[in-house]
Amino acid sequence: MTPIESLETVFAPGGSIARSLPGFEARPGQVQMSKLVERGFLESAHTIVEAGTGVGKSLAYLVPALRSGKKVIVSTATIALQEQLVRKDIPLVVGALGVRARVVLLKGRNHYLCRAKLDKMRAERLIAQSGTMEAMWDWADRTTTGDRSELAFAPPGLEWEALDADADDCVGEFCERFRDCYFFQQRDAAKYADIVVVNHALFFLDLALGGTLLPPYDFAILDEAHQCERWASAALTATLSGGSVARLMRRVHRTYQLPAVYDADIDSGMRGLVQTLAKVPGDRYPLAASEGAFDSLAIVQESFYKLENWVLGNWQAALKRPSENVAEAERRRDLVLRGVQAHIATIDRMALPPTEAISWVERSDARDRYEVNSAPFDVAEYLRVALFARAQSIVLTSATIATGTSFRFLRDALGIDDAQEYIAPSPFDYREQARLFVAPPDCNPKDPRFARRIAPLVEEILDITRGRAFVLFTSYARMNEVHALLRDRVAFPIKLQGELPRAHLLTWFRETPNAVLFATGTFWEGIDVVGEALSCVIIDRLPFPSPADPVVAARLAAIDAAGRSSFDEYMIPSAIVRLKQGFGRLIRAKSDRGLVVLLDGRVGSMRYGAQILAALPPAKRVNDLSELRSFFTLSEGM
Repeated sequence: MTPIESLETVFAPGGSIARSLPGFEARPGQVQMSKLVERGFLESAHTIVEAGTGVGKSLAYLVPALRSGKKVIVSTATIALQEQLVRKDIPLVVGALGVRARVVLLKGRNHYLCRAKLDKMRAERLIAQSGTMEAMWDWADRTTTGDRSELAFAPPGLEWEALDADADDCVGEFCERFRDCYFFQQRDAAKYADIVVVNHALFFLDLALGGTLLPPYDFAILDEAHQCERWASAALTATLSGGSVARLMRRVHRTYQLPAVYDADIDSGMRGLVQTLAKVPGDRYPLAASEGAFDSLAIVQESFYKLENWVLGNWQAALKRPSENVAEAERRRDLVLRGVQAHIATIDRMALPPTEAISWVERSDARDRYEVNSAPFDVAEYLRVALFARAQSIVLTSATIATGTSFRFLRDALGIDDAQEYIAPSPFDYREQARLFVAPPDCNPKDPRFARRIAPLVEEILDITRGRAFVLFTSYARMNEVHALLRDRVAFPIKLQGELPRAHLLTWFRETPNAVLFATGTFWEGIDVVGEALSCVIIDRLPFPSPADPVVAARLAAIDAAGRSSFDEYMIPSAIVRLKQGFGRLIRAKSDRGLVVLLDGRVGSMRYGAQILAALPPAKRVNDLSELRSFFTLSEGM
C-alpha cells in the first residue's frame, strides 16, 4: 500500500481490506467514518461517531490509526471487544495495509501474577493451601505472561489477592524479581508499542492519577463510548467499605507486626458505622439521610489517624522482614501510609457540600455489607480540562451515543466543546428485519395490577417467538412477580437472574434451544448472543434512570436549578440510549430478525413517547400480535 492510497480505495471492492477479508462488503458509513477519524488525527480535532452494529466501526478507526504513524491508545469497555481487537481486527488491518506495528494489550496491575509474592508464599508453605491455589502454582510454572485470564477458572478473590501485582504491595526496583516482573515487562512493551489496547477503567484511572499508568500517547480512541461517563466517574469516586478496610489491614499485616489493639479499634469503628447505616431502609440512599453517619465516620477516621501515627513511629522496628536497604523499608512504609491516608481522605470527602461531591450509601448484598461513596458532582468539567483540552485528538464511538440526530447528551456529560460529528447509516434494513410492539395504554407500570396485566401478553409473545427471549425489568420485585405468574405456564426453558452466576446464565442461554431469561434491565450491557438464540427483547417499562438514586437525583436537581428541564435533558436521552442497546443486541447481521417489546403503554399516550420512538432504529411497529406470527414464520424459513 502506498501512503497516498485513499481510504475509498482501501475499503473498496477488491481493495486492501477486501483482499484480506473474504466476504467483505464495502459500506458507505464505514468509509465516511474512517475519513472523519483520519481528518481528526491530521487536524488535531476530536471526533464523535455513532456507528451501529454492522457498520464495522473497529476497522473504520483502526485503518487511520495504523496509517497515522503515531502512538494510539484504543480503549474499550468490555473484555470481548479487547480480545476481538487484539486477536482479529488489528492483525487483519496490519496485514491488509502492509504496515509494521507493535501492539500491546495492557491491563491493570491486579490482572498480573507477582513473582515475588509467589516466591514468598512457596517459601513459607510446603504445599498449596487449596486446590485452586495448587492449580495457580502449576500455572505459574508454565505462564509466559502472568496474565490471570489464562486461568481456566476464576480464582477466589482472597487467593488471587495474595498473588497479584497490586500497586500497594509493590516496592518496584527494590524487588528481587523486578527485572522479570510480568507487569513491568508489559508496561515497558507498551512504552514502545504503536497501538496500546486498554479498558475504560484503566484509561480513566490513568487520567485521574495524572498519567502514571499509561505511556504518553498522540491519539486515543474510546470505543463503547456510551460507558465513558460511568468509568470516568468510577475513577474519581472514593469508597469506604468493610472490604476496602479489610484489604488495607491485610496489607499492613503483610508488612508489619501490628499490635492487636489497632485492629480492634478499627473493627469497632466499622461495626458502629454499619449499625448506623443499617438504620436507614433501602439499598442506596444519600449519606445525609443517615442520622449519626458523620459521627460514626469521625470515629473510624480517628482510628486511622492512630494507625498512621503508629506506622510513622514503628516503620523500621516492626517490619516482618527487616531489610538492610533503608530505601526499601521507606518504600514499604510509604505504600502502607498511602492506603491509610487514602481512607482518611475519603472520609474528608464525605463532608464536602453537595455542589462539589455526591455522597451516598450502598448496601452491596443480602449480608448487610455497606459501603460509603463520594463522587464528583459531575465529571464534565474535569474531563474538559484534563482530557479534551490537552489531547490532540480523541475519537468517541459507539452504537448508542446519539439521541435522535443530536450528540448533546454525550457532549454535556463528558465536557466536549468542539468535535466533528457523524451518524453512520446502518447497513441493516430495520423495517424488514425488526419489529416493535408497544403494549396498550392501559398497561401502566404505576398501576398495582400491572404485573397481572402484562403476564398474558408476555406469555403470548413467548409462544409466538418460541422463547429465544430476554424479559427485562427495572426492578427485582417486578421481575420476581411476573416470573412467579409465568414460570409454570411458559412452555420453554426458563431461568431467573440470580439462579446462576451471570456468566453461567449466559452460557446456559446460548446453549439451550428456545431459552427464556428473566433479568433486570442492566443485564444486556456487554452481552453478545449471536444468531437467532436471542430473537426477542421484552422490556417492562421505559428505562428512565431512577430519580430516587442519589447520584441521579443530584444531577436532576442541578439541571432544574439552572432553569432547564431535567426530564427533557437527562431522563429522555438516558432512556433512548438504553432502548437503542436493545435493538443492537437483536440485529447483528443481515439475516437476523428480531422483536422489541415495550410493555409500558405510556409510550403511546404521553407526549415524550413519540420523541423516544422517533429516536430508535426504524423498526416496523405492529399493533396486533397476530402480525408477528407470519414475521417469525418467515424468519424460520430463511
